Amino acid sequence: MTRSEHRILCVLPGLPETNTGGGIVLFEIVAHLATTGHVEAMVPVPAHLAAEFEAVKRDPALAGVVWHPLAEHRTPGLRGYMTRVLGAAPADVAKYAVEENRVALERCRAALQPTVELAISTWALAAYRDFALPEGARLYMVNVDPRIVTYFGRSLKRKVAALIDRPKVARLCRRAVTMAGRVGAISAADVADLNRLGHRQDVAYVPPLMRPRPLDRSRAEPFTVLITTNFTYPPNVVSLEWFLRDCWPLVDSRARLTVTGRDEADGLAALCGAHPRVTYAGCVSASELDERFARAAVAVNPTRVGSGFQVKLLDALARGVPVVSTQFSNRIGPAVPSSDDPKALASLIDERLVPGNKPAFDYDAFHRTAIAAWDAFLHGR
Repeated sequence: MTRSEHRILCVLPGLPETNTGGGIVLFEIVAHLATTGHVEAMVPVPAHLAAEFEAVKRDPALAGVVWHPLAEHRTPGLRGYMTRVLGAAPADVAKYAVEENRVALERCRAALQPTVELAISTWALAAYRDFALPEGARLYMVNVDPRIVTYFGRSLKRKVAALIDRPKVARLCRRAVTMAGRVGAISAADVADLNRLGHRQDVAYVPPLMRPRPLDRSRAEPFTVLITTNFTYPPNVVSLEWFLRDCWPLVDSRARLTVTGRDEADGLAALCGAHPRVTYAGCVSASELDERFARAAVAVNPTRVGSGFQVKLLDALARGVPVVSTQFSNRIGPAVPSSDDPKALASLIDERLVPGNKPAFDYDAFHRTAIAAWDAFLHGR
């Protein structure tokens, strides 16, 4: 079958935005699929993201994709809360698991007659009747989903909600991984867990896709360090607090750190302001982010808790920027220098404070490997 004959139905767990880590993963997947055949995508669109959905539909990288929005349904007040608590489905799945969305998916499948059906993560099962994948469907796991339900913030209400949802997510994830015709994992580290969860032996490592975004690195400035983050995600808060407290004081005193990303209640600005040689630059535009990546000697991925592939790491590698990571969140392997020990991590940063004094990561080779793995996952036999 030629590429032009592929008809791909992709069911997403969220909006493929370009300003959140998970959204970027989804965006790059759909953008790649659009180069391999005709793509129709089912996507949940909460009311507050209607404008962002319109922007996604206009993006040139997704030209030709046919979009089918899934409507969000919430029951307000105490009744809605009790329904979510007592229901069998996780809260974020239940609000899309309604007849209207299931009929929309069934009609789309009947009209398209897809040669490949791809569901992404446990949350994508919301649109499937009885949470059942059709025979032969591919399932791509961007996390081992039960892990990401753990809440690391300070809100008691959200901690309780996470405790209630965790076993529901585990059951639904097990169901999805068990019944899928083929399962792919974004990280090689997740393969064994997903095989065990689904009682299978064939989960494939399918690396994340991100198109190379080479920058002019001749302008990189010595002793400049960059961290991109979002303080709206509790694991990022815990991780940055650890890095600034335990690791940053051990880094060469000539180094200067810039932190970018979404703040929450000025917490990120206050944290950066409390530490020497650290500047919070705000939530910057895509062009400004490229500029900061171009000028940074090294980018740091300090994640210590949570789950999943660190898109901030891939963001830097795709642009040709040297990266140092915690071992905990390094899902690429020894080609990315990493350590969970603050002193060792500081030394790895120091070694890269002068641009060009260490070999560059071969991102083009990594990307070629990812494309080959995706083609085998989607279209191989």
